[in-house]
Amino acid sequence: MRASGLLLAISVQAAAAGAQDLSIGRLEHYTDNRGWNEAGLGPTWQSVVEAVVAPAGFPTLVFAEQNGVREPLTLFPPDVYVLWKRADPAFAGAWRIDLERGSAKATALTPPIAKPQQVPLAANVRVIGKGEAPRLAWKLPGLAGFDVDRIRVGVRGGERIQGRFLGLLWVSGALPASATRVATPAGVLKRGERYVFQVMLEDLEEGRLENRSLAFSDPYTP
Repeated sequence: MRASGLLLAISVQAAAAGAQDLSIGRLEHYTDNRGWNEAGLGPTWQSVVEAVVAPAGFPTLVFAEQNGVREPLTLFPPDVYVLWKRADPAFAGAWRIDLERGSAKATALTPPIAKPQQVPLAANVRVIGKGEAPRLAWKLPGLAGFDVDRIRVGVRGGERIQGRFLGLLWVSGALPASATRVATPAGVLKRGERYVFQVMLEDLEEGRLENRSLAFSDPYTP
C-alpha cells in the first residue's frame, strides 16, 4: 500500500508550553481497484487516504474530514495512518487531515483526485519457473481511455497483519506501461514460505499516484 506522495506545508499549534510538536509528512489520496486474492485484501474499488505522522501512536489521534464527514484513520506501524472508503466521485476532493495529541494540533490537506477511474485489472497473473527467483508474467487488459503511466510488481508474505492480510515485502521499480513480465530478484523469497504476487497498473498525476489496480497471483511456495 506505499507510493510517492506530496509534501505539504503544515500549520502546527501548541496550546501549552512544552507540548510536543506534531508533523505530517507524506500525504496520499488515490483510488485502488483490487481483484480477488488469497492475500487477505478485500476485492473492491475504493479510495485511500494516507498520512505519515510524527509522533505516531497513542495518544496521537488522526482524522480526515470532507463534505461534513469526519473519519478516524487507522495506524499501520510505525507511522502511517490510513483511511479506506468505497470509491465515490463526491469524495474526490482534498481531505483535511487533523492531528491531535493532548493540546498539540496540526492540520494539512491531501491532494484531490482530479479524475477518479476504476483502472482495469491485469489478467492471468502467474508465476513462471520454480525456486526462489522465479519470473512473474501477466496479460494487459484493454486500457483505452485509461492513462496508465507505469507498472509495478509487489510480493506479499510473512505474518498476517492484524490477523487478516499479508504484508508487502518487496515492490519493484517502475516498469513501462507495456511490460508483461518481470524477474524476482534473489533474496526476496525464502524456501518453504508462502507468497502472493501483485501487479499494479498505476495512473500518476504530476508524479503522484492517483488511480491504480491490483491483480494477484495464486499463492506460490518456493
